[in-house]
Amino acid sequence: MKRILLSLALLFFAGCSTTYPVITEYRIETDRGNLDTIVSRCEKKSLTVAQVFVSSSLMSKKMKYIVGKYKEYAYNHSEWAENPNRAITDEIVQLLQASHVFKTVDSYKSFSRSDYTLESRVDDFSQYFSEDEKSSFVVVDITFSLIDNKSAKVIASKHIKKIMNTKTANAASGVAALNEALTETLSEMSKWIAGSCQ
Repeated sequence: MKRILLSLALLFFAGCSTTYPVITEYRIETDRGNLDTIVSRCEKKSLTVAQVFVSSSLMSKKMKYIVGKYKEYAYNHSEWAENPNRAITDEIVQLLQASHVFKTVDSYKSFSRSDYTLESRVDDFSQYFSEDEKSSFVVVDITFSLIDNKSAKVIASKHIKKIMNTKTANAASGVAALNEALTETLSEMSKWIAGSCQ
């Protein structure tokens, strides 16, 4: 009887000590520390940044990656802290506010009227692995369109694509490379948009 009770107690405590895998959350964050001073034709204008258009895979916190040409997987122990579509939108707003290209920059949540709207379509924001999964690179591919709100016409557009190798073939290195590539993309975008106002 004692053996049965001891066995039951061991099973009970073993069940209580079960550990679950830890999920690491990663943030999408650009480096706004060394922004170039930009002479802007838009400095007296206002801008609303529309929420970015993305594929359905970038509307969740699941962090996906691609192996070879066709195989797509999701990391088991890594995920985004915030949905990439929201995070990228916020980064665009914050970078344009910090660069002082426009008099005011508001997000799509604002009810204020603006002179222009910036639309962005993210065609790719992914980490790619070689078939043997020993090396990886990232792709950031975004098309920007500046819209005149009075005429509702696109007055300028810009397609920017960045490809960057990762230091190691893992999630953390992929996030670091994606953030660096996004920083370069948005920096190039801010220089382009500064000369696009009419």
